[in-house]
Amino acid sequence: MSERWQTIIRADQKRIAIDLKELWRYRDLIRLYVKRSFKITYQQTILGPFWIILNPLFSTIVFTVIFGNIAKFSTDTIPKFVFYMAGNTTWNLFAYYINANSNVFLTNRDIFDKVYFPRIVMPISSIFSCFLSYLIQFSLFIVSWIYYLFQGAFTPSWAMLLVPLLWLEIAVLGTSMGLIISSVTKKYRDLHMLVGFGVALLMYLTPVVYPLSEAGGYFRLLLQINPMGPIIETFRYAFFGVGTVDIAFLILGLAETLGCCWLGLNLFTKTERMVMDTI
Repeated sequence: MSERWQTIIRADQKRIAIDLKELWRYRDLIRLYVKRSFKITYQQTILGPFWIILNPLFSTIVFTVIFGNIAKFSTDTIPKFVFYMAGNTTWNLFAYYINANSNVFLTNRDIFDKVYFPRIVMPISSIFSCFLSYLIQFSLFIVSWIYYLFQGAFTPSWAMLLVPLLWLEIAVLGTSMGLIISSVTKKYRDLHMLVGFGVALLMYLTPVVYPLSEAGGYFRLLLQINPMGPIIETFRYAFFGVGTVDIAFLILGLAETLGCCWLGLNLFTKTERMVMDTI
């Protein structure tokens, strides 16, 4: 009597092979990895999840003192603390996505070697776990934003409606860049050492500690073609009603994000087929 198999595992010849129905069947695994990631990050720490709040709080205070009070960088009439908090938390979300996915093959090689499941589950679960941590930081920003709002320091704009779309673009961009890095460093592991330095350097090529209005010439153009530049400027404009929002560069940034997504998924799909042969 012939047997009918419930699951058939076969090599997919498509460049980008993502089975949405299969992902839906593994939704419990995604939920499990989200909880696991959150617990592992803060287990055996004294303050636990409070580090999620303390990290942006301390760095924002440092930015306020160094760039706001000592270097006297302009904040476009926005109170210094909430200005730096907006840029800092938004950048942290982007950095979370990159760091969480830049080592996905090396970190999960033992699991990949022993059991089958859609490998894309790992990047997807990291999106949710990173955003969960970000929401805690975002709540800190909202508290400080409300405080200055009632003092009449600024007026929010209609662009607040775009904030969920900005979050989505950051998730796609950061995760895609992380997958590109992971696909390259799975063979040349020493390149992974440059990721932290590269992310820190890129932050200073993004209007995080200064507004775009303070930049000029080719440097301003560089900030605008950086896809995170228009995102952070639009985020600030949404909550403060002040900022430099250029629709053309927003569209360019979206195109760059989609390009990174296509490249990241292609490299990830290609790498996962041979990952155990090279790690």
